[in-house]
Amino acid sequence: MDKQKKEIIRLLKCKQETCAQLLETMGEQMEAVNNQDNSRLAVIIKGKEGLIVRLNKTDQEIAELASGLDKSGREALVRENKGLARRIESDLEKIIEQETDCQKKLNLSKSEVLEKIKALKNGQVLLKGYGVSQRIKPKISKNV
Repeated sequence: MDKQKKEIIRLLKCKQETCAQLLETMGEQMEAVNNQDNSRLAVIIKGKEGLIVRLNKTDQEIAELASGLDKSGREALVRENKGLARRIESDLEKIIEQETDCQKKLNLSKSEVLEKIKALKNGQVLLKGYGVSQRIKPKISKNV
């Protein structure tokens, strides 16, 4: 039982460290979005995906270990690690907030690009309305 608790605590600390790394990565992502650096943004997102996979794996391991504990053991674990749980929760809230901000900025940028494309298409349609000018034929015959 103590071995399970120690392993859960170790996994929770690992989760908190991963959340801190993810929060740092989100800061870099915000900077890349603000600077409209798409190539850097793609690299950051790829790295962020790895951190998210690690978080999910850690959560699964914690859930498996916690299912082996009895109710009183789980309650004691929660009481003993409230501070760690608060830090993890706080980091996750900040991550979600920053992700939402990035998504709003990217959607705004996307809509601006779509408007520019529509304006260009409208301009091309207007130009087609004028048509190609006809070649002016000479009034004097070449046979003269």
